[in-house]
Amino acid sequence: MRIISQTIAALMTAIGLRKAGKYSEARQMIEQAIQQIMGLPANLIDQMDDASVLSMLTTNGQLDIGRLAILGDLYQEEGAILAKLGQPDIFATLRALRFLLEVALADDSNLTPENMTKIETLVQGLKQNPLPIDTQLALSDYYRRLLDKDDQALAAGGASRKQIDQSLARLQDQINSTLNTTGN
Repeated sequence: MRIISQTIAALMTAIGLRKAGKYSEARQMIEQAIQQIMGLPANLIDQMDDASVLSMLTTNGQLDIGRLAILGDLYQEEGAILAKLGQPDIFATLRALRFLLEVALADDSNLTPENMTKIETLVQGLKQNPLPIDTQLALSDYYRRLLDKDDQALAAGGASRKQIDQSLARLQDQINSTLNTTGN
């Protein structure tokens, strides 16, 4: 809990630094926070694939959703910082999306309006970029789970059943295209 609290404080500091235009300091704070929550330097974590990071956050078959949520937020903030520097970083945004999808899919109680907004923001930011198949599949599961919610819950997250149906249909086309291209 102490590490999570410290990491959240570092994230809040990084957000403040970004808003103040201190991008270099904000990035450094993000790197320190990633190291703090993962126990390894951020550059090593960045070299790992998402599945390996998820594995590191799993103990006795249980994914540490709290740490994963913060890690997703850290990567989302890193993407925002790099965008302000005119260096959009698809890696950070893709990683944030994958991790926040895993958080949302871990338990229906995580399908909160806040998480829905974060995920939609990331999806919109990646609209022009192909998503890895694992992320496409997780996003498909996420949309299907959203369709199980009532209209009021969807509206609280800034979504409608029609929007989700349309997004799911587009995503299904992407998945089919990806699978046909890769021969799977």
